[in-house]
Amino acid sequence: MFINLGLLMQMKYELILSIHADVVWEHSIRCFNETRLRKLIDQALDERDVASFYRYSAELVDLRKG
Repeated sequence: MFINLGLLMQMKYELILSIHADVVWEHSIRCFNETRLRKLIDQALDERDVASFYRYSAELVDLRKG
């Protein structure tokens, strides 16, 4: 049985590239959501909205936990 090493290397490269793209995408989404929640927390503090402050703070804690 003949194994095409060039094709195998190409497949490995594409897999690694795909995994890297997923990691970058997830990091971007996490950063976006963290920034959004920080702004909402600041807004809740400015408006003295205790319920929203606790809700957004809990979401931020959950996001940071992973």
